[in-house]
Amino acid sequence: MKKCWIVLSAVVAVLLASCMSTGVDADDQAINRGAHAWNTREPAAAKAYWSEIQDSAKNKKYLNYINLYNAGVEALNSTDAIKATNEPKLLAACNTALNKFNAIEDTQLKLPADVSEKGANLSAERIDKLLAAGKLNDAKKMYTTSVKVYGENAALATAGKQVDVVSFISNKKTALSAQADKAAAIENFDEKIAAYDAAISAGAAAENEVNATANKSGTASTAGVSANVKAFKNLRQNIAIQRAGAIRDKAYEYKDQFGEEFARQPAEGSGTGKGGAFTSYDILAHYESVQKNIDKIYSELIAFAQKYPKEVSQDVLDDVKAQRDDLYAKIAQIKKEIAVAEEIASRGKTVMPLMIGLFNPDPKSSAESKKSRPAKFSGANPKKADYWWGMVSIPKGQMNDLVITVKDNRTVRVFNENTKSGKNIAKDENSKGLQDLVNRANKVGNSWPVMNVGSKLKGSNYFFEISNAASGKDYSGEVVVYSSFITRSR
Repeated sequence: MKKCWIVLSAVVAVLLASCMSTGVDADDQAINRGAHAWNTREPAAAKAYWSEIQDSAKNKKYLNYINLYNAGVEALNSTDAIKATNEPKLLAACNTALNKFNAIEDTQLKLPADVSEKGANLSAERIDKLLAAGKLNDAKKMYTTSVKVYGENAALATAGKQVDVVSFISNKKTALSAQADKAAAIENFDEKIAAYDAAISAGAAAENEVNATANKSGTASTAGVSANVKAFKNLRQNIAIQRAGAIRDKAYEYKDQFGEEFARQPAEGSGTGKGGAFTSYDILAHYESVQKNIDKIYSELIAFAQKYPKEVSQDVLDDVKAQRDDLYAKIAQIKKEIAVAEEIASRGKTVMPLMIGLFNPDPKSSAESKKSRPAKFSGANPKKADYWWGMVSIPKGQMNDLVITVKDNRTVRVFNENTKSGKNIAKDENSKGLQDLVNRANKVGNSWPVMNVGSKLKGSNYFFEISNAASGKDYSGEVVVYSSFITRSR
């Protein structure tokens, strides 16, 4: 018995000496034996060894590695039943597998070769899809994690090249977009176009670099790279479209200038009549200056079109020429009316601009309730009624409304003929004098409407009376043509 005890003690001493000499305690030995079983047999084989780990935290940690592995494999295998068109589910399964495997922190534990191959291939496919969808950062993150978890294989090597190429394209896009944005922000037109030209030139050079880089990498035909190459080309084309748009906008500025010039009014009190009133000859001179300025604007537009023939189409020129000719015809009509000086004098005061209509709309009005730029009038302390006249341009068949708005509560009456300063106005309902055209049922506040005015006027002239109800006070107001005053008043 004593002899046996001596032998047993010797064995224990040898074992203790062995542990002390290797520096590995029992838990570490269990971990190492489990890792060996994991790598040489299968991950599940490690359980028998890791169950012997005495440290509860380590025991739980290593046994959970088996659970993480199984969950990762389950996620990979689930993709076998997912349709190739269901990218959201495939991406979710791929991320689940990566997250599970990546949580296995012990670097000596290796995934089986078939699992790594399947995972790497699945990740490579998802990276391609992410790049095609413009999600470069997500693709980069997946590539980095996939290489860490699965190691390199042919599919991931290709994916890495794709990520590099798309990163290169992204940098080129960012630089070109910034250059285009800078051009768009320039106020001076010639400098803006020069900046756009520089951006387009830079874009063409960059596109050649993009194509060369993609072809050299061998990934040009992949979905991820080809989509980004196409996106870069679209960006360059969009810059050319922006440039053309800026030129067209400039061309239409000339058209807007036509309308502004036609609506231009002489300074109040600048006429040659008494107290700065405008005589017929003053008004004629004003519209002759308007015509002269319109000629100048049109000449500038023609010169502009010759400089940019591709961007300024003949349709634009025809449109502006038609507008110019239309304004010429209206000015000629105005001249004709002004020429009859004595008859005009009897009409009363003249609103300015003399002619209004939806041919020259107020830019602030909407399509649903379009209105013209206003003709304005004002009087100083009248002791009796004042008489005014103006002209409207209403296309045949258009049911436009004429509305006169006064800033106070004076009464307004509108007529389709010269009132001869009130002499021809009917004194009562039974008289044969001129009848008031105002539709009082549609009156709103101090606005006096003549509905469907085109059907009530004998020509293009309208005449109106402003009462002296607020005697002793100045007055002012405006005349506007509406596409529909009823719609507007609602």
